[in-house]
Amino acid sequence: MLWELVDRQKLRRVLLYLVYMLVVLILQNMIFSRIAPLGVKAMFIPAAAVAVGLFEGSVWGAGFGLVLGFFADVGYDNSVLFIALFPVLGFFSGVLARWYVNRRFVAYMILCAGALALTAFCQMFRPLFILEQDSAAILRTALIQLIWSVPLAAPLYSPVKAISRIGS
Repeated sequence: MLWELVDRQKLRRVLLYLVYMLVVLILQNMIFSRIAPLGVKAMFIPAAAVAVGLFEGSVWGAGFGLVLGFFADVGYDNSVLFIALFPVLGFFSGVLARWYVNRRFVAYMILCAGALALTAFCQMFRPLFILEQDSAAILRTALIQLIWSVPLAAPLYSPVKAISRIGS
């Protein structure tokens, strides 16, 4: 009787998104954290939050972004940057997908470029404005990170598109 109250399709999607999140975190933290062209590492985790928000809506995007941000902060030893930022990215990508943009690959890549640029800005805010470190080096690092991260966001699109169609 209790099992009849559970929506099996949503439960299946949640489990698939958890596996997707695990794969993205493993790729980011174990593989791409060791590859640093020009001394800069890629940061493509925000693209996962954008993809879920794009296909599942703002609530799912924010929830996925919150959990993803928690694990990303643990992996990157930040205080709360990603916990605060990734739900916002997931939420607003869902809002934009509902009212302003379609769910096609080009729109996804444009949203990812914006999300990755915002992530780079948030990462460089403290060193640039509070610690007043060398702005040229920080901006160069952020630009290289953005250029290196945007192409890595492309493979994150198709799995979310496939998972979102389950139960639809």
